[in-house]
Amino acid sequence: METSHPLPLDLGEYRAVECLDTESSGVNRWLAVGPDGTPSVVMAPDEQWADDPGYRLRFWAEANNSRRLTGRGTAPVRQVSSARASNPWVAYDCFPALPLTAALAAHGGPLPAPVVWNLGVRLAEAVLRAHTQGLVHAGISPQSVLVTHQGALLTGYGLVRAAAVEGAERHTVPGVDEQSLPPEQRAGARPQPPGDLYALASVLLLAAAGHSRNSPPTEPGGVLARCLATDPAQRPRAEELLRALRGAAPGSGSELSPRVVAALDAQASRLPAPPAPASPVQAPVGERAVGGAGDQDTTEAAAPSPPSSSSQTSSTPARRTLLVTAASAAAGLAVGTGSVAAWRRFAPEHHKSVPRGPRGVAPAPLWRFPLPERDSTGQFPLLSGRTLITSHKKGIVGVDVYRGKKLWSRDDVLPSRLMDAGGGNIVVAGGHDGEFLLLSARSGRIKWREKKYSAVESSNQMALLLAGADDVVWFLTEDFGADDGVKMAVVAYSLRKRKKLWHAPLPSDYVETATQPAEGAAGPALLRSELLIANTGLGAAEEYFTYIALDRESGRRKWKREYQALGIQTSDLVLPREDDTLIAGIVNGLRSMSLSSGKERWTVPVEGGVDDSSTVRNSVLYATDRKLTTYAVDIRTGKVRWKRPHENPEVEGRALYGMTLTASGRTLLRTGPAEIDALDPQDGSLRWRLATAGTRELSGRPGNAVVSAEGVAIIDNHDSIYALPVD
Repeated sequence: METSHPLPLDLGEYRAVECLDTESSGVNRWLAVGPDGTPSVVMAPDEQWADDPGYRLRFWAEANNSRRLTGRGTAPVRQVSSARASNPWVAYDCFPALPLTAALAAHGGPLPAPVVWNLGVRLAEAVLRAHTQGLVHAGISPQSVLVTHQGALLTGYGLVRAAAVEGAERHTVPGVDEQSLPPEQRAGARPQPPGDLYALASVLLLAAAGHSRNSPPTEPGGVLARCLATDPAQRPRAEELLRALRGAAPGSGSELSPRVVAALDAQASRLPAPPAPASPVQAPVGERAVGGAGDQDTTEAAAPSPPSSSSQTSSTPARRTLLVTAASAAAGLAVGTGSVAAWRRFAPEHHKSVPRGPRGVAPAPLWRFPLPERDSTGQFPLLSGRTLITSHKKGIVGVDVYRGKKLWSRDDVLPSRLMDAGGGNIVVAGGHDGEFLLLSARSGRIKWREKKYSAVESSNQMALLLAGADDVVWFLTEDFGADDGVKMAVVAYSLRKRKKLWHAPLPSDYVETATQPAEGAAGPALLRSELLIANTGLGAAEEYFTYIALDRESGRRKWKREYQALGIQTSDLVLPREDDTLIAGIVNGLRSMSLSSGKERWTVPVEGGVDDSSTVRNSVLYATDRKLTTYAVDIRTGKVRWKRPHENPEVEGRALYGMTLTASGRTLLRTGPAEIDALDPQDGSLRWRLATAGTRELSGRPGNAVVSAEGVAIIDNHDSIYALPVD
């Protein structure tokens, strides 16, 4: 890309290659190469603004705080400059990438509406996730949206706040164009969530129509026009915009144009590949999978480090020593040798244990199943110990976890939530017009559909599937037909009798319904006699995190409790237990308290809070703090049995993707930004480490261990899933 931008003053360890912005706006994004040769996008102010000590400090503070933003639609933060740097900067882990302004220039004008709405879904998800964490982005503009092969990513967190202190009129905001700046923020008001909606709508309309005030005829439901209301109170919330964009985003025809794809590929071709390790390790015989001509993905696994005189008896794998194994993506199957071939001879019904490889050597994948039309739900229920169910933009599919074979697929079901109903059946919510249905996991046959709570049949619609057990599901409804606003209630529904058992009203806007909460995060929880409902809605009236407890059998409200140790929009671990215990992450701590009274029982100091990715087995909680140190804690006493820091210093401050115990409980799989670590649950020692060399934006990311069946772990790598033999 030809630019006339002068090179930045200083990007620390990063070497600037070219400016990605089409014109200077005070803050620019640079294609740069890190000290290890890895390409990154680095955002930094130009000389005029970097010379202002106040702006320099505010920019650095916002960049450092942006580490809290994670998930789809948000550019991962690789590194932030020192607070004392003469020119502050933040490096993002995404390449190749184009600012939206550059993508529009490459395309030659506005993008097709389907492409824009598809990009908008990712951006709206990122905004909603930030708002539910109590964060306001305050930096959304065409320059701060990066277009990648995998979709749109947000950068520029806090640029509005960095421009001037609160109360001072913001005549100019470096890095944010005038049309994307909400009027109240231009006047000096503190950025609030409605301002993000204004800015995002401006960006999407610019992308679709060439101007932020031109509404295209295919605009989703007029919601974008409402986002541009001068009065912030008249703008919709992020979940409403997300719903409208999801409804407008097509299942196909939303691919980037050939010109934009060519511009991204050209950017990638201008940089040399990162340097290979100086001394590659020879793979042991029987541990390297043989790839064919159709191979598109490879797997790298940590090899053991050589013993030294000071080493312990048990060997520890070297942090960056990698063993390469190839996976045949074209056939959806890895052609393995040695232990993999042996594993295949023993189907689960014929074997007692899966052969374990040498300590320090990661296993080769058994198979890989492509998911090119992957949706954003990220759900993988495992039924009857063998059938994995997942969804994509065109439907739903069942996969045999031991052979990686498709059992069935349906293109007439578009789920928002999948839930194991027992008996080999699955409840699928969010189908056509909001209906839900019961489906056989073995055959994919639909047993029945329930339309009573769909948009077609009633104004009282299912909004969120909460829990399921004993042939009963509990879900949240929103009644849009009431004169005094949207009414919210919990419904218990018998799957066997196909009828409502009870319903219990909730305060309006008490629960956020746009996205399904992850396990371990603040959300609903089903206990032996109670259903707990958390106040996750943006309009919840409580000052602190709160549970309402409903009786499972009758729906009667049993109690309501606020927990002052937890913020109203906590993003840390929240884990209620049957023994009247609530385990939760607090500021710099992990705390056990009485679920019914909130009284503290014990607190374990941790750094920066506790990630919501956790798992429990035999009264031991395995959890990770914000610096990716993993703890094994006895939840009865609070005693720390062991803790293990992450060996890779590059991942500090970045989000953990997941934590899963294998079905046998003998291996703890910890997934970070760059590797999957297999830990011994007894002492935290490292058994092996695996990283995956994928393609495009996913290059170098191993995926997330999402579920485990007997002898096998399933890894979600976004555009595919693969299986590893374990235990």
